[in-house]
Amino acid sequence: MDRHPIEVLSPLVADQIAAGEVVERPSSVVKELVENALDAGATKIRLDIEAGGVRRIRVLDDGAGLAADEVKTAFLRHATSKLRRIEDLDDVSTFGFRGEALPSIAAVSRISVRTRTREDIEGTLLVLQGGRVVEQRSAGCPVGTEIEVADLFFNTPARLKFLKKESTEASHCAEALVRLAALRPDVGFTMSHAGRTVRNLSRVERVEERVMAMFGGEHLVRAQGEEAGVKVLAILGPPELSRAGAGSLYTFVNGRFVRDKTLLPAIAQAFGGTLQRGQYPVGLVAIDMPPGSFDVNVHPQKTEVRFAEPQAVFRAAHRVIGQMVASAVWSLGSLGLRVKEEATPLRNEPPSVPREPTFGFEEHRLVPPPPAVRPEPVLPAPSPRPRVTDPPPGEAPPQPLQLGLEPQPQTNHPTRLRDLRYIGSARSTFLLLEADDELVIIDQHAAHERVTYERLQRELTATGRLSSQRLLTAVNLDLGPAEADRIEELSEQLGRHGLEVSRTGPDRIGIHAVPAELALSSPARLLADMVLALEEGRKGSRSLDEDHLLATMACHGSIRAGKQLSPAEVTALLSQMESIDFAGHCPHGRPVLTRLPWRELERRVHRG
Repeated sequence: MDRHPIEVLSPLVADQIAAGEVVERPSSVVKELVENALDAGATKIRLDIEAGGVRRIRVLDDGAGLAADEVKTAFLRHATSKLRRIEDLDDVSTFGFRGEALPSIAAVSRISVRTRTREDIEGTLLVLQGGRVVEQRSAGCPVGTEIEVADLFFNTPARLKFLKKESTEASHCAEALVRLAALRPDVGFTMSHAGRTVRNLSRVERVEERVMAMFGGEHLVRAQGEEAGVKVLAILGPPELSRAGAGSLYTFVNGRFVRDKTLLPAIAQAFGGTLQRGQYPVGLVAIDMPPGSFDVNVHPQKTEVRFAEPQAVFRAAHRVIGQMVASAVWSLGSLGLRVKEEATPLRNEPPSVPREPTFGFEEHRLVPPPPAVRPEPVLPAPSPRPRVTDPPPGEAPPQPLQLGLEPQPQTNHPTRLRDLRYIGSARSTFLLLEADDELVIIDQHAAHERVTYERLQRELTATGRLSSQRLLTAVNLDLGPAEADRIEELSEQLGRHGLEVSRTGPDRIGIHAVPAELALSSPARLLADMVLALEEGRKGSRSLDEDHLLATMACHGSIRAGKQLSPAEVTALLSQMESIDFAGHCPHGRPVLTRLPWRELERRVHRG
């Protein structure tokens, strides 16, 4: 291989390489530009994007603006007004500080900037293309800054191949805006995509009001406290409304949005086992710490931090949120924001954020309760020792039941379950059946789950679509902005599987129909789990993806452990089991039944 001499890269190539770390997608540009507007003291910020942000991103603010002799300098690498010494990194109070964002964005786009300070009579226009200045002149404009980024990645087309469709990229841009707006109630934010307003967060007095605007239909509780110098502010929803993944849980350190492996486990564990694995509450948790106790300069996009004492952060968050969960009065029938003040040493001052807002302590009920969800039916307890093949005296033969357990035509099966004698159930979970030479124990949930899975799979294979059952009244869910966008993007796939949803408001999703086989399921919980299954499935093959989704749905449509079944329902379930080839396992791989030979039982009690 030919040897090439070592040379210093040109500034343009270096900028384009650096842009790959800072500018991952259009939402990265939105984040950096809106952060600059906040650092400039803006009270109103408008974001307009086209084609998901690839064709155009425009940010207008009423902040301090740039002086004419500073505009060009702002686009030089490592040019910043926020740091002078390395020690300043220990007390960074602004979003930006490296001086990398503007030159990185300029290196991969066409940029125009109009800006004016309050002291200047006229403003300045600066135009750059691929990082090179092509025009600079005086121009009329209001106080503040208007910056437009066009044709993102026009000179690095390979980057465009990794972007998603326009709606997905627009969703990421909206999420970047909301993350910055959450702790800034003193600033108004507006966003439009292709001329349509998609976000409108007005200026308000308190963080609670801003969070309620983000999660309008949730029942949120607020608490705050301090331990070992770590201040914690939590505004969170109840475990019943938790969601798969942390997409609707916003975590901050000293006013900066972060994703941290210390905070998320602390929050989940503080709910004391009331959350399913992989589920997180909706809302906001903000940590405020002394300067020098954490390092934000560990990731180009500044979304990760490194704590000097992570255990202290964990303990503080766990304690404050744990006390809130223990004392909160949550009710699904009454939504709104309830402020819970904790006993000492919880304090009433909030964590500090840039241009710190005030916090109030009134109770706010902003929205009416959602439509009630039909409860699962309560089934009668079984009578002792009926034969499975013969219903008890006076009882009609098995008919289609509430759980959909109608008998099916028999097929060859290694064990004729209908010939077994039903003894009863153990812990309302395991069906006990007696044969001449063994005791058969059936997990009722696993068995019915397999039956439901086979039904769903047969229908989908035969028709290409699962049938739906319309809800008498649509179930409307007020979600976080990112969550609503995420579900809308999956609406076609959800509809194919029987769950019909639509966007009924800026942050609201309406559920209009559920799969007919799962008519008794909670629509909200079914939606959350189906969305998670669809997103997890993107990592595997199509057939495996489908199986995973159907298995998730089957779990919702099956009788639960703890439900007492009537003898007729046991008969119907066994009949269904004989109609399929379930190979002894539920779709998640758990055994459906266990056999215990009588001779083994006799040996254990020394009768053999």
